[in-house]
Amino acid sequence: MQLPTRPLVGEGMLRVSILTNLPPLLSEMGHDPGQLLGEVGLDAGLLADPENILPFQVVGRLLSHCVTRTGCAHFGLLLGQRGSTATLGMVGLLARSSPDVGSALRNLIKYLHHHDQGAVPSLSVKGKTALLGYAIYEKEVPAADQIYAGALAITFRIMREFSGKSWRPSQVWLPFRKPRDAAPFRQFFQTPLHFNAEQAALVFPAAWLNRPLHSTDPEIHREVETLLEAKERSEFTPRARRALRAMLAQGQVSEDHLARHFGVSRRTLIRQLKQESASFHALLRETRCEVACRMLRDTDTPIDHIATRLGYAGASSFTRAFKTWTGQTPADWRNHAVAGAPAVKAKQGGRG
Repeated sequence: MQLPTRPLVGEGMLRVSILTNLPPLLSEMGHDPGQLLGEVGLDAGLLADPENILPFQVVGRLLSHCVTRTGCAHFGLLLGQRGSTATLGMVGLLARSSPDVGSALRNLIKYLHHHDQGAVPSLSVKGKTALLGYAIYEKEVPAADQIYAGALAITFRIMREFSGKSWRPSQVWLPFRKPRDAAPFRQFFQTPLHFNAEQAALVFPAAWLNRPLHSTDPEIHREVETLLEAKERSEFTPRARRALRAMLAQGQVSEDHLARHFGVSRRTLIRQLKQESASFHALLRETRCEVACRMLRDTDTPIDHIATRLGYAGASSFTRAFKTWTGQTPADWRNHAVAGAPAVKAKQGGRG
């Protein structure tokens, strides 16, 4: 068994995989896929091979254009409904060959960067509740709401693939404003929806994680895992950035947490980041800034709630940090972003 001989997915890049379903979806909606893709500077042939790679920003622009041209405000949701573990290639095969749902999800989380290096998945368990999340960390991505809707739809489909058609989450968290017509979301998920959420996530009873998979295959699992491990990248900083984004979504961020994630000492963590001209505090600042800007732009979450979500003691300390990053208060930045004004980019070297 061999992995496709394609370039590794770099930072901010995405394998087209799920986008291979975009041309037939457009055709069904009465649009010429080739023409629409050409309008954003893409060749339709690019989406014929799931191993091809596109920048995350380009994917966002493409989805934004699809929404505009089709007039379908839930286009990302429709696209995501066509996804499955097969969409994820070898990573999906590894998940399907896992012994149970929990192991399958943890394998997806560990290796999804082979497909997607603009966002990070996460799984957390608190008591009897599991939360399966997806968080974009690539900066200033267009149509983030479409990407989130699509990612949650794919995740929903994968969970049903693992757990059976009767599986349903107890809640769905959507990190964007409630659309004018939320009916397509209600019809697909058939469970309580929470818009303006702090993160994108499916919430469900943790007992499902222990459910055995009928497709488990230890031999295939070992072989695929060995192949994926051989493809792992050596750069430490991108992996640290992805881990920080997931930890921030779970509300647990510190040098000690990050060190434990990689199975190294705090001193080793600091040294490895320094060798790549990075630091924990700089990465945390960048991550906090991006999450704050996304929540201010895409949701109506109160500023004091955003502050707490990012680990600040209160709105005042968060506001001071945000002004250091952007030169504006969170309220002013939100007003400009919602009004469609150009976003103020974070300053380099800021603290907080």
